[in-house]
Amino acid sequence: MTEQFSIVNGEDEHLYIVHGKENLHQSNASGYHRAVHIIVEAFFARLVLQKKAKGTENAGKWSSGVSGHVRFNESYKEAAIREAKEELGLEIDPDELHKIVKMPPSDNNGGEFVMIYTYLINPEEEVLKVNSTEIDEIVIGKMFDLIVDIENHKDDYSPAFVEIFNVFLALEKGIKGVVSNDRSDNKCKRN
Repeated sequence: MTEQFSIVNGEDEHLYIVHGKENLHQSNASGYHRAVHIIVEAFFARLVLQKKAKGTENAGKWSSGVSGHVRFNESYKEAAIREAKEELGLEIDPDELHKIVKMPPSDNNGGEFVMIYTYLINPEEEVLKVNSTEIDEIVIGKMFDLIVDIENHKDDYSPAFVEIFNVFLALEKGIKGVVSNDRSDNKCKRN
């Protein structure tokens, strides 16, 4: 069965359904769509990153530990939990998944409303099971090393992840309220 996704307006309200991921980005002229990213944190200021597999959006690029599109009639949180199971084999308790911000569509994120969550793992207790059809590789790296690597090798990362990571860092530094996005007509509001 082909997956179904909502195309939404600028207020994130459902307009119509498209069938198959390949049709999502072709619909940007008439609307936007929804996605989730989970910043998977590990003890000692480390993050889980995934390298996207061939045949996926942003193939060969590093991205959030978990990311994916929200299906029709699925909440952002339901999508995040499903994607975590599909991509990394994580069984997430909904109470342990923390929403940090909803970002508006931009050129960098492919016209997506993106809900960003965080989830903390203990790598010694939770075994990550990589879905090889979606992910080539995962790493658990120190946040400081990631900041430096993005600065020096930005093209190795998906544009959406760079944008999301910058917002995440700004919020981690304690900036409250509104965080500016690349587009001057949109703002990211901390929820």
